[in-house]
Amino acid sequence: MTTTRSPGDSRSIRMKGLLVALLLASCPVGEAAEAHRSYEDLRRWIEQHRDATPSFAAKEVVGIGDRARIEAFLPISAWEYYFFDDLAMEIAETATYPLPPDWGRNVSPGGCGGASRSAERPVAHCACCPQLDDQGVLSGFTGGGFPFPEIDAKDDHAAEKVIWNMLWRPGAEDFVMPMSSWARGPGGRLDREIEFTSVDARYARGDEALVEGEEDIRTKEIMEFRSPRDLAGTKMLTKKHMHHYAEDDGWMYSPQQRKPRRLLASERTSEILGMDWTQEDMMGFGGKVYEHRWTYLGKRKVLATINVVDNPEMGGPGLWVPNHARWEIRNAHVLLVEPKNPKHPYSRKVLFIDDEHFWTLWMFAFDRPDGSLLRLSQHFLKYSESYKEHPPRQAPFLKQDYSKNLENYVFLHVGETDINVQKGHATVTHCYVERTKFSPGRAKQYFSLRNMVSGRR
Repeated sequence: MTTTRSPGDSRSIRMKGLLVALLLASCPVGEAAEAHRSYEDLRRWIEQHRDATPSFAAKEVVGIGDRARIEAFLPISAWEYYFFDDLAMEIAETATYPLPPDWGRNVSPGGCGGASRSAERPVAHCACCPQLDDQGVLSGFTGGGFPFPEIDAKDDHAAEKVIWNMLWRPGAEDFVMPMSSWARGPGGRLDREIEFTSVDARYARGDEALVEGEEDIRTKEIMEFRSPRDLAGTKMLTKKHMHHYAEDDGWMYSPQQRKPRRLLASERTSEILGMDWTQEDMMGFGGKVYEHRWTYLGKRKVLATINVVDNPEMGGPGLWVPNHARWEIRNAHVLLVEPKNPKHPYSRKVLFIDDEHFWTLWMFAFDRPDGSLLRLSQHFLKYSESYKEHPPRQAPFLKQDYSKNLENYVFLHVGETDINVQKGHATVTHCYVERTKFSPGRAKQYFSLRNMVSGRR
C-alpha cells in the first residue's frame, strides 16, 4: 500500500527533526541514558559515596577519561552537563583559608547567657546571643561573626543554623561588582547578554550599625543596568531588614518611567529579567527561612570551583559549565529545603554549603509536579588574598582596583552558572569584585532613593 503525505505532513516531520537535533546539540552524547534527574538519585549519591577518599594529586588535570575517579565527588545531578569530551579540571590541594582576624570576636558558641555586656547595651542588640524561634528565625544577633560557629549534626536545628551562617558569611557585602551575564540556549546559542553593576553594603556590623538610626537595616544594595538597550539606565534599590519576618523593601527606576516604583518583595520565585534564576535562588537561598522546612543531611566531600584563578572559561556542548578551571575538594554541609507553600514551583532543593566560610557551592532544585530536576547552579569563588598573585581579568566596562581586596580574608563571588534543566537553557555570569568600605555619610548618600533617581552619587 502506498502512503501519500501532504505538504503539511512534511513540514511537521522536518520540524520534529529540527527539535530532535536541537535537543541532541544541547547535551552530551548518551545523555538520555545517563540523566539522573530525580531527587532520589541525588540522595542515593550522597549516601553511597559519603566516605569516599579522593585519589587526586595536587596540580593534576583530570578529564573525561578520569570519570570513574570524579563521580564520587561531583553531584550526580550535574553529570549530564559536566562530563564532555574535552573536559579539563585542574585539581588543587584542599586548603584552609583564614577568616578575617576580628571575625567572631564577640560571638561565642553558647552565647552570653542572656545578659547584656554593658548597662548601655540591651540584649536585643547583643551580637553574642543568637537564638532561633520555633520557625527557625534568628534573633538577638547583629553580625561580626557566624551566629553559630559550631554545628552539631545531632542538633534538630542544625540545618537552620548552617543557613544563618551562610546569610551572615564574611565577604557577602561591601563591594562594587560589575557583572556580565550570557543567556544561552541549545548548542551555546547566545539569546541575550546583560551588563550591570551591583553595589552592596552591610549595615549591621556587630557592635554598631553603619548608619546611626538605621539599626533595623541589615544590608542595602543598588543594581544598575548598562545593557541591553531596553534595560540601560534601569536601577534597583533593595533594603533587607534585621527582623527576618519583615519583608524587604525594593524600588525600581527606569528612564522611560522617570520615577521609582515599589517592587513586590514577596514575589521571590519568578525568573528575573529573563535569566535562569530567581530571587530565592540567589547564592543558593535568598528567601525567608520560616517559609520552608529544613533538614540536615550531614557533611559531604564535593568538588567545587573555589579560589579559582580567574573567571572560568565555559565549556561543554552548550558553553554552560566551567572548563579548564581550578577545582578543590571541599567539605560541605548538605541541606534539604522544602517549601511549605504547596504552590511553590519547587518540591524541594538541596544545598551544598562550604563548612569553613559558609558560601554556597552547589544548588539543586526539583520541580513540584513530577519531582524531577528543574534548576541547578554552581558558584565560582576566589579568596581575597589570592588577588596578590593572580588578579583576574578586568570588567569590560569598569576598571577595578583589585589591590583593595587584599587583607580582607574573605571569599569573593566571581560568577556562577544557572541551568534551567527543563527549558534546556542556562545563564552564565562573570563578576568582577572590588571590596569597598562605606563611611556613614557615603552610605547615606549612595543608597538614597532620591540620589538613585537623580544619579548624584
